[in-house]
Amino acid sequence: MPLLEIRTKQGQKRLELSGKAVSIGRAPENTLVLTDTRASREHCIIELVDERWSVRDLRSRNGTQLNDESIKRPERLANGDVILIGRAEIRFIDPEAAHAARKAPEEAPLDDLFPVDVGTIDVDLHEVAGAHDGRARWEKSLQEIIDNGADRGFSERDIDVLDTKGMVVHEARDADADDDESGESTRLFRRLLHAAMRARATDIHVEPRIDDASIRLRVDGTMVTGAHIPTRLLQRLLGIVKVLCQLETSQKNQVQDGHFALTAKGRRVDFRASLTPTLNGQKLVVRILDASNSPSRLHELGLVPWMYEKIRTIATRDAGLLLACGPTGSGKTTTLYSCLREIDVEQRNAITIEDPVEYYLDGATQIPVNADQGNSFHTILRSVLRQDPDVIFVGEIRDTETATVAMQASMTGHLVYSTVHAKDSIGAVFRLLDLGIEPPLLANALNLVVAQRLVRLLCTGCRKAVAPSPNQAMRMGEQMRGLKRIYVPVGCPRCLKTGYVGRRGLYELLEVTDPIRDVIMKGPTIGGIRTLARNGLFTTLEAFGFDLVAQGETPFEEIDRVAGTE
Repeated sequence: MPLLEIRTKQGQKRLELSGKAVSIGRAPENTLVLTDTRASREHCIIELVDERWSVRDLRSRNGTQLNDESIKRPERLANGDVILIGRAEIRFIDPEAAHAARKAPEEAPLDDLFPVDVGTIDVDLHEVAGAHDGRARWEKSLQEIIDNGADRGFSERDIDVLDTKGMVVHEARDADADDDESGESTRLFRRLLHAAMRARATDIHVEPRIDDASIRLRVDGTMVTGAHIPTRLLQRLLGIVKVLCQLETSQKNQVQDGHFALTAKGRRVDFRASLTPTLNGQKLVVRILDASNSPSRLHELGLVPWMYEKIRTIATRDAGLLLACGPTGSGKTTTLYSCLREIDVEQRNAITIEDPVEYYLDGATQIPVNADQGNSFHTILRSVLRQDPDVIFVGEIRDTETATVAMQASMTGHLVYSTVHAKDSIGAVFRLLDLGIEPPLLANALNLVVAQRLVRLLCTGCRKAVAPSPNQAMRMGEQMRGLKRIYVPVGCPRCLKTGYVGRRGLYELLEVTDPIRDVIMKGPTIGGIRTLARNGLFTTLEAFGFDLVAQGETPFEEIDRVAGTE
């Protein structure tokens, strides 16, 4: 039975087509109701016409697109066709057609690695044209991302691709040099890497579907569709990655991990690849470890002046414990590495213990955790204490042993940085107590807790000014101060139609003063610690974020999403 795969900002769902027409629009009486303001109340309809499913636009305000082309009359749907309504993407899937295509005799791939006698092949010109159109579609999608992305100082022709041993496998070359069928998969791979870097993506997701494969990029923490490629190209792409990572190319039913790199004009970027078997084949996720996308020094984090001075003072002392807290992906490691770079590692022995090592720091000793070999955080930390360290960065406090050794080290003349998963700075104190840390040890060891989140920044090219609602004005309180407008996202090609370009941090600092130490030892409460913290300089994550809303850098909804307290 055919079905519709619907993707919107709210998520993804499927709708089976039972034979009845499917009306689509914002009106609640529609079969499929969209909340996208770009959709009309009665936008379009998908119906059976002469026993074939077709899509018909209902004179909508912004039109209906089928495979990136606006439709003026009813159009028949084929397996894999994509209907675009505003930001909503609706894919028509016909499993029977996909199954029939699989059972058809498989043609020799156009990008075969071996030379053939062209004169002996009977070529169907219509098939060749269709293959070219399909290739042009993914090329067009990736090229659009490249054209609208940020200039990285190099082009596709400057990229050398290195395998896991650092050997050049794909040399830098003119893009036109791959403009033949044998180089199609290589051209896709190189263009995908270039597009991801121009878009400032942190991850590339290549996901097999019933009839093709989807390429999505994680940009500013949000998944953005990059392109769709045929299954045959997916297999070639996976083969390229496996060769670069020196993985078993015939293995398809096990999790595989590896790494590779690229260099361009003297600059190196590392990639971590992970392949996982799924229902429709292997899924590939590539993490992009591009240090240029992240701040590298403390003054680049966007801290207010008093926060910067406080963190820098603690981060450059001879001893103490500086803790960063927040959920996964909130920038904790970036913040602590920025602190490490404030230290003269030529005169002080700095050692990092991480799982895995994410940034290279010249002059520091960096040790990866390997639990399979018995090298956990606390076993390595005990060993490191015999290496005469001055500064120790422990990637994460996960257990009582690691926390205890880290705190004891901070009290015996070592400067210790670490991270912990907690909602906010005060919550980090209770997280450590829950791990079983003795209150006197915690009170005496802890110096400063930095809680943080990452929020998306509005695209200045398409943001729109609106009047704040009464609820928003009440929530923002003092931050309003007569403010008559705030900004909301819209979407344009520059921001990949997301409305956002870039991210920055929200910060909350808790300095552990003597009164707070007394409370921790006697029996802490959240209210008690918060009252004492507000006697000094203390700003919550939400209040920090509302200042950014007032400055027009991010919308109210973004702060409410990542740091809301209600």
